[in-house]
Amino acid sequence: MYEIGRIVIKIAGRDAGNTAIVVDKIDDNIVLIDGNVRRRKCNIKHLEPTQDVLKIKKCATTAEVHKMMSAAEIKVKAKKKVKRSPKKKIEKTSKK
Repeated sequence: MYEIGRIVIKIAGRDAGNTAIVVDKIDDNIVLIDGNVRRRKCNIKHLEPTQDVLKIKKCATTAEVHKMMSAAEIKVKAKKKVKRSPKKKIEKTSKK
Protein backbone atom coordinates (compact mmCIF):
# COMPACT_ATOMS: atom_id res chain seq x y z
CA MET A 1 0.00 0.00 0.00
CA TYR A 2 2.78 2.48 0.87
CA GLU A 3 5.25 1.61 -1.88
CA ILE A 4 7.87 4.03 -3.20
CA GLY A 5 6.23 6.73 -5.32
CA ARG A 6 2.82 6.61 -3.61
CA ILE A 7 1.27 10.08 -3.23
CA VAL A 8 0.03 10.59 0.34
CA ILE A 9 -1.57 13.35 2.39
CA LYS A 10 -0.21 14.03 5.86
CA ILE A 11 -3.09 13.99 8.36
CA ALA A 12 -1.28 14.63 11.64
CA GLY A 13 1.36 16.97 12.95
CA ARG A 14 2.78 20.27 11.82
CA ASP A 15 2.54 19.41 8.11
CA ALA A 16 -1.06 18.14 8.27
CA GLY A 17 -3.03 18.63 5.06
CA ASN A 18 0.04 18.77 2.82
CA THR A 19 0.84 16.44 -0.06
CA ALA A 20 3.93 14.23 -0.03
CA ILE A 21 5.47 11.28 -1.85
CA VAL A 22 6.83 8.12 -0.25
CA VAL A 23 10.56 8.11 -1.03
CA ASP A 24 11.64 5.03 0.94
CA LYS A 25 10.04 2.29 3.02
CA ILE A 26 11.93 1.77 6.27
CA ASP A 27 9.78 -0.97 7.82
CA ASP A 28 6.12 -2.03 7.94
CA ASN A 29 5.02 1.06 9.90
CA ILE A 30 7.56 3.77 8.97
CA VAL A 31 8.21 5.44 5.60
CA LEU A 32 10.38 8.34 4.44
CA ILE A 33 8.34 11.13 2.84
CA ASP A 34 9.20 14.29 0.94
CA GLY A 35 7.36 16.92 -1.09
CA ASN A 36 5.32 19.76 0.39
CA VAL A 37 6.44 18.60 3.84
CA ARG A 38 9.74 18.39 5.63
CA ARG A 39 11.71 15.33 4.48
CA ARG A 40 11.40 12.92 7.38
CA LYS A 41 10.43 9.52 8.65
CA CYS A 42 6.71 9.23 9.23
CA ASN A 43 4.41 6.64 10.79
CA ILE A 44 1.88 5.33 8.25
CA LYS A 45 -0.88 6.04 10.79
CA HIS A 46 -0.25 9.74 10.11
CA LEU A 47 -0.72 9.39 6.33
CA GLU A 48 -3.70 9.05 4.02
CA PRO A 49 -2.73 7.22 0.79
CA THR A 50 -4.15 8.25 -2.57
CA GLN A 51 -4.66 6.05 -5.62
CA ASP A 52 -1.85 7.73 -7.57
CA VAL A 53 1.68 6.34 -7.77
CA LEU A 54 4.57 8.14 -9.47
CA LYS A 55 7.60 6.40 -10.95
CA ILE A 56 10.40 7.66 -8.74
CA LYS A 57 13.67 6.07 -7.68
CA LYS A 58 14.37 5.04 -4.11
CA CYS A 59 15.74 7.87 -1.91
CA ALA A 60 15.22 10.52 -4.62
CA THR A 61 16.35 14.04 -3.78
CA THR A 62 13.92 16.81 -2.87
CA ALA A 63 14.53 18.48 -6.24
CA GLU A 64 13.63 15.27 -8.08
CA VAL A 65 10.49 14.85 -5.95
CA HIS A 66 9.37 18.43 -6.68
CA LYS A 67 10.04 17.90 -10.40
CA MET A 68 7.88 14.75 -10.43
CA MET A 69 5.12 16.50 -8.50
CA SER A 70 5.11 19.36 -11.03
CA ALA A 71 4.97 16.86 -13.91
CA ALA A 72 1.95 15.20 -12.24
CA GLU A 73 0.29 18.63 -11.92
CA ILE A 74 0.53 18.67 -8.12
CA LYS A 75 1.11 22.15 -6.74
CA VAL A 76 4.57 22.46 -5.16
CA LYS A 77 4.97 24.91 -2.30
CA ALA A 78 7.98 27.18 -2.63
CA LYS A 79 10.39 27.07 0.28
CA LYS A 80 10.79 30.36 2.12
CA LYS A 81 14.31 31.69 2.15
CA VAL A 82 15.31 33.02 5.54
CA LYS A 83 17.36 36.18 5.40
CA ARG A 84 19.77 36.22 8.29
CA SER A 85 21.79 39.14 9.50
CA PRO A 86 25.51 38.65 10.02
CA LYS A 87 26.63 37.82 13.52
CA LYS A 88 28.18 40.60 15.55
CA LYS A 89 31.67 40.03 16.85
CA ILE A 90 31.98 40.29 20.59
CA GLU A 91 35.16 41.94 21.80
CA LYS A 92 36.95 40.23 24.62
CA THR A 93 37.60 42.28 27.71
CA SER A 94 40.88 41.83 29.47
CA LYS A 95 40.91 40.91 33.13
CA LYS A 96 42.97 43.08 35.44
